Amino acid sequence: MGIRSALKKDLMNLEASGLMTADDVRGYLNTQLNQGRDKLTLISRFNEHHSQVQAGLPSQENDLKFERHRLFKEIVYPKTAVQNWLTRSH
Repeated sequence: MGIRSALKKDLMNLEASGLMTADDVRGYLNTQLNQGRDKLTLISRFNEHHSQVQAGLPSQENDLKFERHRLFKEIVYPKTAVQNWLTRSH
């Protein structure tokens, strides 16, 4: 993570509010899943979902809730929503 990303993440105060950036979600999935096809499939599904959300298109991942940060307008995901999505998808 670069210095800008780290500073931006610190300014957004995500940990205190229970939110995760897309990079945080990828890291979380990477640590929670074992090596193999499931890991690659779920990370790919998340990447596709995140790209669609960024483009303003509808996503097929209805269980994966997101919101935009008020100040930075970045797409962030509630940690509980990511955990629920992972348990339902796995």
